[in-house]
Amino acid sequence: MKALTCILASVTWVANAAVLPEKDAQVVVAQATAYRNAAAKGDADKVLQLTHPALHSLFGGKEPFEAATRLALKSLAGKNVVEKVTFGLPTELLVAGVEEICFVPFVQIARAGDIRTRAESYFIAVRPAGQADWKFIDAAGLRKHPELLHQLFPGLPKEVVTPPNKVEIVK
Repeated sequence: MKALTCILASVTWVANAAVLPEKDAQVVVAQATAYRNAAAKGDADKVLQLTHPALHSLFGGKEPFEAATRLALKSLAGKNVVEKVTFGLPTELLVAGVEEICFVPFVQIARAGDIRTRAESYFIAVRPAGQADWKFIDAAGLRKHPELLHQLFPGLPKEVVTPPNKVEIVK
């Protein structure tokens, strides 16, 4: 019985994943770049427009989330200089209920004062199935709480593998 359960779980996971067409991959990377650039510029309106609403529940609703986002971007203004960002190829497309999800990995080199960091992370990209426009969540918040991924998107397969998500101090 355990073997049958494992086989069924594997088949379900494969059925919930698909290759992201190259054109869609280009679009999601372009939109992820716009999301990152808006955050780097402190453009709260653009960040809020491009953020997936699943995060609202973690803040007690849309208004508290928007207020927290505006405050965070304002407090970071001028303190963090991004030297370089390189996006990788998006992962396979996963189906979670009526939404499609992929992960857009990136490497970012940044400086805050005398401290230089290298972040290897990803954005969670989400869209309604078959639609063109993506919304994003920065996975940095999942570093210490990876269980939040399934809390935000309970329809994701439990076996989903995410890209690396770490930060290190570099010279």
